[in-house]
Amino acid sequence: MTSRYDERLQQDLDEIRAGLRDVGEQVRHNLRHAVQALVQADRRLANETIIKDRAVNEELKELDHLCHLFVVRHLPSAGHLRFVSAVLRLSVALERTGDYATTIGRVALSLSERPPGTVRRDVEMMGEQAGKAIAVSMEAFLEGDLEKANLGLGIASQVATSYKNAYEDLISAGEADRRPIRDLFGLLLVLRLLNRAADQADNGCELTIFAVTGERKDTKRYRILFVDEQNAFLSKLAEIAAKASYPDAGRFSSAGVHPSEVFAPALNRFCQDRGITLETAEAPSSLHEAMDTSRHYHVVVGLGVDPAASIERVPSRTVILEWDLAEDGITPDSTVEDAYRVLVYRIRDLMSTLGIRDLE
Repeated sequence: MTSRYDERLQQDLDEIRAGLRDVGEQVRHNLRHAVQALVQADRRLANETIIKDRAVNEELKELDHLCHLFVVRHLPSAGHLRFVSAVLRLSVALERTGDYATTIGRVALSLSERPPGTVRRDVEMMGEQAGKAIAVSMEAFLEGDLEKANLGLGIASQVATSYKNAYEDLISAGEADRRPIRDLFGLLLVLRLLNRAADQADNGCELTIFAVTGERKDTKRYRILFVDEQNAFLSKLAEIAAKASYPDAGRFSSAGVHPSEVFAPALNRFCQDRGITLETAEAPSSLHEAMDTSRHYHVVVGLGVDPAASIERVPSRTVILEWDLAEDGITPDSTVEDAYRVLVYRIRDLMSTLGIRDLE
């Protein structure tokens, strides 16, 4: 027999779910209408979308109130506490997405003319993908469906690929058609915001997994590339040091601007003494080949070289660093052990900056 307390608890949970469902649908509709207003140059719809965000904010305030009231009233633990915590974080994601829709609406009002055809199609496609990702992530959360959450993660990831293509189309359109700089920057902002909307949907899927299982999102694994002139010694040594110190925190690799055919004998001896295996078929890598990948590097570190000078186009999400090891007393006459020790310290500082804790 269900107790009065259980009935009240379930009633309050249902009220929170209903509020979340309503505001999620409104945010998704606002995003769709903002995109529609932009591609169709519909000023009336753009203004309506901007105004409707006020209602979204009020609904989110009410949802926040319901969640805090639930905690005070029921002192939840375990699953119920995770659910309410996830709702509070999801409401932040929805508020941001609503703000994105408002900004897109304002861009629609500021454009001097409709976007170029290719860019219009890109915006429409990204809008559809982001909207679908939001819908699936909300369904997954409200239903506690892990399979649907993973589906939503896949849909959200498609937007990042579309963003890259749309960015190139916008550049081409800007070069071929003399448009006001204000328009081009506005359209670039729209593409960026649609990409961010998909990121918020991604967060919603991760929150579903947390609410159902208690599992938190995995720590981000950074892709880091070390570069020097030949990849025969220093950059390869940096890769080895990073893999040894932070095996689970990143994907580390190395390359040379003008790669040598073989690794330096001193490096081979160092690896043998430490029991580090350099595969027989392994050889210095080319920077050009290293950058020819579908996934970008988060950080590219130059050791005695400027990687950006040898990369045709540095990805927008890649950070270029240059380490001058001479500042740490490393010269051509330094031992491998000294160079390794300095690199370990440098890598530790880098990973600390990225928010990765030291293994010790």
